[in-house]
Amino acid sequence: MPRHRHRAQAGLRPGLRHVATAAAVASGTLAVVTPVTGLGVGPAEADLRLAAQDVSDGRDGDTPGAPFAEAAAAAEGLRDTPVLGAEIVRDAGLLDPAADASLAAARKAQDLAQEAAEQARAAAELAARGLGDPSCGLDLDDLGRVKTWVSDAAEFLGCAYGETDLIGVAQRENASDHPTGHALDIMVRGQKGDRIADCALANADELGVKYVIWEQRMNDGSGWSTMEDRGGDTANHYDHVHISFDKRAGSGEPDLGRCA
Repeated sequence: MPRHRHRAQAGLRPGLRHVATAAAVASGTLAVVTPVTGLGVGPAEADLRLAAQDVSDGRDGDTPGAPFAEAAAAAEGLRDTPVLGAEIVRDAGLLDPAADASLAAARKAQDLAQEAAEQARAAAELAARGLGDPSCGLDLDDLGRVKTWVSDAAEFLGCAYGETDLIGVAQRENASDHPTGHALDIMVRGQKGDRIADCALANADELGVKYVIWEQRMNDGSGWSTMEDRGGDTANHYDHVHISFDKRAGSGEPDLGRCA
């Protein structure tokens, strides 16, 4: 009868740690299988080995791999980003501190990349509509001592539409909100003026807008009404959008998504 020779195991150095781990997620359960022969057992390795034995022997209640299934369920949660297998291993208590820190760094990098991608998409959408960054650092010194919410509105609208010719505090012959810093004129003509006027009205609550005058019409939020003829383009607001503001600030956070 032929003999079969087996390799001797004595050649392995004492304390050599050889761990072969296979991880799989199937139906919400993560199974870890680890050979126990020849392990130099440390505390974390002992936990891993015992968990693996419980899974392979089916000794963990009625469901094999229960601790991993629980970790998987906890890791799933309600989220809109992928679940990393390493997260499930970490939540099962099988990840050492160094590996856990690496996982946290990887997750942070992923979040930053996702945030940058979202910002790029938002910028592309604004550019497609002919709009710019609503916080472009526009120089507003020439506005004078306007109210802070008037200044905020000037930056929001001026940056979005690329308009830098703005008038804030100014003296007017007729009754006006300009002298008290509650008005803004954006010097513009044509279709861009239409868009600016509509954008200001669409964000009236956020910007604290009281009414808008444009092309001899006024709108306080209830629709456009025609005004009397005052004589010239400037008096009839054909060369600028006039915005008057409330005595109190708006709710803040205007939305360019409402603008064209």
